[in-house]
Amino acid sequence: MHETTINPHQWCGFYYKLETKYIEFKHRNMYYESITMIQLKNFLNKYNVQKAKELQHLDPQFLALQDCRNNVKNKDRNLFSFLIIQCALVSYQIAWTGELWRTEFWEKIKNNREILLDMRTNNQSNTERRFKFLKSSKNNKRIYNIKKNRIEKINQLLNSEKNFLQYHDKLEQLNEILAKAMNTNTYSKTIVFSIKMFWYAYTIITWKDINYPMSINIPIDSRIKKIYTLNTNKPSSDILQISKYFENLSKEFNISPLDLDTILRLDYRKEIK
Repeated sequence: MHETTINPHQWCGFYYKLETKYIEFKHRNMYYESITMIQLKNFLNKYNVQKAKELQHLDPQFLALQDCRNNVKNKDRNLFSFLIIQCALVSYQIAWTGELWRTEFWEKIKNNREILLDMRTNNQSNTERRFKFLKSSKNNKRIYNIKKNRIEKINQLLNSEKNFLQYHDKLEQLNEILAKAMNTNTYSKTIVFSIKMFWYAYTIITWKDINYPMSINIPIDSRIKKIYTLNTNKPSSDILQISKYFENLSKEFNISPLDLDTILRLDYRKEIK
């Protein structure tokens, strides 16, 4: 059998070229990472908590929710806040965007008094009605059988918590209550997003702005993952690592993770299209 021998000097040359290419690749990525990070930080410099709150008031979801509140027949404040939390807790694995699903939900409760009355009480019949509503949804009918379990947990929560508005200044406690009721962690996307939607509901009901705690995580969805990857050049598979990254950004700019979410989702994402 003919064997090809390679001169040791050839091996040295090959490894030198390989190492050089790796260093060039690494430096190029580090340069890219540093440039995008600088751009993000420069962008955040124009924001503070007050400006973030003003931006939230312009959120199409906030405006749709405000329209729902203004036009809904049943003005029960606690019921309204509960419905918003319920909508947020089943906002996952959605066929289209979360915004479309939540707008559909709010339009439904605004125009359907029977839905409101059903959702005010907690029994098996009403659980089935809520499940049927979800199943017939245009935007959130995926894995509805799995979501039925969450609806049942939400009903149990309604039995134990009669006044959600009392948590307006205890959002960390509400975050823990929701996580425990749903049997998940406090940084789960739907849990922290529910806190944000509760803030929307409370602000619309009372017209009082309350500050988000720094300890409540940013809701990590595909858009936040994209921003993370663009600014770190790292894969977006480690949720805790992503949370830590945005937690550090929040501390640096003294803006809560939920306020940061608003800025990134409504304003910064225009910069990265």
